Amino acid sequence: MKSVWLLGVSLLTFCSASFAQNSTAYTPSELALFADESLKQSIGKLEAGVPIKLLQSKQDASQIELEMWRKTKGFGRIWYNQFSKQITDAVMDKNFMQNNPTFEVLEKKEDPLTGLVWQKVKLQAWVKNSKFTDSLTDFWANAEQTFKTECSVCHKQRDTKMHDANEWVAVFNGMVGFTDMDEPTRKQVLRYLQMHASDSQPKAAK
Repeated sequence: MKSVWLLGVSLLTFCSASFAQNSTAYTPSELALFADESLKQSIGKLEAGVPIKLLQSKQDASQIELEMWRKTKGFGRIWYNQFSKQITDAVMDKNFMQNNPTFEVLEKKEDPLTGLVWQKVKLQAWVKNSKFTDSLTDFWANAEQTFKTECSVCHKQRDTKMHDANEWVAVFNGMVGFTDMDEPTRKQVLRYLQMHASDSQPKAAK
């Protein structure tokens, strides 16, 4: 991995794809998160299809920046894609969250439906170099095809807008047991449904 220059702009080469420094990319699969460049201090994991900011690339690892939402109740280990929506982006290690984690709080909001306080947080971390992508087009297309194939045998095909992001969790979990999806595929399809739900944010599902 090395930096290259194009038209005066520093580009970072990430596994055969070039991204401008500080540009947004997406995780191709589940990735372990680390606090250090040597990838020895585990702090959690990222789900597939999660937006990240690529900061720099070394020989074996890439430094990234995350902006996500978490609940302040409990350890707040689950980090979400959007405020008040149960769309999981990352699951942080319990030990990491118990030992004064160094993330920045950007914003605080109370969910009017539950009364719980959420924080928008920013964290810099390291991941093993992977084939990051600048678009989720193929990711969503694969998830959509699987959903249409696996989830229309027992009933009429549902439109993603029939439920909001949080409702889809219960609806999907109630029917996924009748399919042949493995765990990574289940997560991908659920993310597709949530990110294209009735209350989804258009810019979030690129």
